[in-house]
Amino acid sequence: MIVVKLIGGLGNQMFQYAAGRYLAYMHKTDLYLDTSFLEKKSEGAYTQRKYELSKFLIEAKFAGPDERKIFKAGNQIRRTLQRKLPLVFNNLYVAESGTSYHNEFLSYPRNTYLDGFWQSERYFKPIEELLRNEFSVQTKLNEKNQHFLDKIKQTNSVAIHVRRGDYVHHPNANVHHGICSLLYYEQAIAHLKKTENDMSLFVFSDDLEWCKNNFKFDLPINFVDSNDASNAHFDMHLMKHCKNAIIANSSFSWWAAWLNANPKKIIVAPIKWFNDASIDTSDLIPETWIKI
Repeated sequence: MIVVKLIGGLGNQMFQYAAGRYLAYMHKTDLYLDTSFLEKKSEGAYTQRKYELSKFLIEAKFAGPDERKIFKAGNQIRRTLQRKLPLVFNNLYVAESGTSYHNEFLSYPRNTYLDGFWQSERYFKPIEELLRNEFSVQTKLNEKNQHFLDKIKQTNSVAIHVRRGDYVHHPNANVHHGICSLLYYEQAIAHLKKTENDMSLFVFSDDLEWCKNNFKFDLPINFVDSNDASNAHFDMHLMKHCKNAIIANSSFSWWAAWLNANPKKIIVAPIKWFNDASIDTSDLIPETWIKI
């Protein structure tokens, strides 16, 4: 079996699920989700999150004490050896090291525990269509969301995601991530204008008031206000149907862009994903996306 630890919000959980799903698919074994970290009370290092993948048509079981005890993390030396020499260990506990793709990922055995973020499409690109199906919403859109979706489909729509929230107010998140500047969005729109005509902007954010006060673009702007944190998956559903997208340094909008099935889509992503420029993000942004 493959067990994957869930940590973070919806976008992070989707990365973790996707990596685990591919490994389980490859080994023809079951995938288990370890939600025990989400159930612990945050002591300030992380924004408190809850399990959010129930919104989708995923295929996994929940890991209980019996599944978790099979894998022993051990000390740092053992964990390093497990990651570098996976074939030596029958039950492999992998603690992700760094942010770049682990070249040994495909050699991990059929009994593996994944502990990390796994933020690269390289971990799951071969099952792209399977994931598109499984990351579909289970429930019908309400009237207001359907109104936005109809408008998105009828226009040359551009999804703009603005992540603020804990990136502004949580000290650790602010230091680690930071926020995308107004200049970034201005430059991204200018880039799209080179090839796109009659664009309509659809703004998604956890701080729409800031967006309304600061976005003064000479284009039709729709501020999508039909959802809140409890049903943000509907925002993702609307975003992925836009023709093009300008994303934030956020795994949430990363997934909305990645799930976009438009073969001619233009995705603009921030070149500065973390405040710490030394963090390697070369495997994070797909090659076809534009980095500004």
